[in-house]
Amino acid sequence: MTNADMDRLKSDASGNTGLSAVLAEAVEGFSSTDDAVRFLASRGFDVTASDLAAAASDAETPAEAEEFEDAGEDGYVALMRFVRQS
Repeated sequence: MTNADMDRLKSDASGNTGLSAVLAEAVEGFSSTDDAVRFLASRGFDVTASDLAAAASDAETPAEAEEFEDAGEDGYVALMRFVRQS
């Protein structure tokens, strides 16, 4: 996934957006990262499980983790948390 793709996913699935709300709800039903990949593909994102793992690893820095906690769990945060735990 290119940086532009990751930026788009993070932007579209963060905060108070329609995708954020739907993704946060959908993550609860994911059993694997393949479920996440299929969900994102159905919404026009061309990502792989490896792409998500790399993004989740990058998002694991302490400063961002604190920022995520302060902001509440939006769809992007829920996805990154799921991928890290998978």
